[in-house]
Amino acid sequence: MAHANKANIVAAFLEKEQEKVKTLLAASEIPAYDFRYGIAVCGHCHCIVGVPMVGLSADDEPYVGSCPQCGKRIKNLCADEENVEAWSKKTACPVCKSKKLEIEEVSYWD
Repeated sequence: MAHANKANIVAAFLEKEQEKVKTLLAASEIPAYDFRYGIAVCGHCHCIVGVPMVGLSADDEPYVGSCPQCGKRIKNLCADEENVEAWSKKTACPVCKSKKLEIEEVSYWD
């Protein structure tokens, strides 16, 4: 619910990305957008992170934020939640280098 406000969406991105996100959100005649966080492994700092993603619709190619830990661009992103299992099986753990990340649900948010 917090991200129903465009200012909260802009604030989810790093300062260097905020102007780009403001421009993207202003580009739509109808104030419709798709905002979510995606999971990713940063290729630079090797952290597993949640990165903000925004597009003008669910079908749009989203603008993906940078790693919140180191600020570098994200390359290994799980772009949609339906493919988390497939993504985790082909993604090596950045810590132990195991060929398969294991995902454990700790809560459910609807």
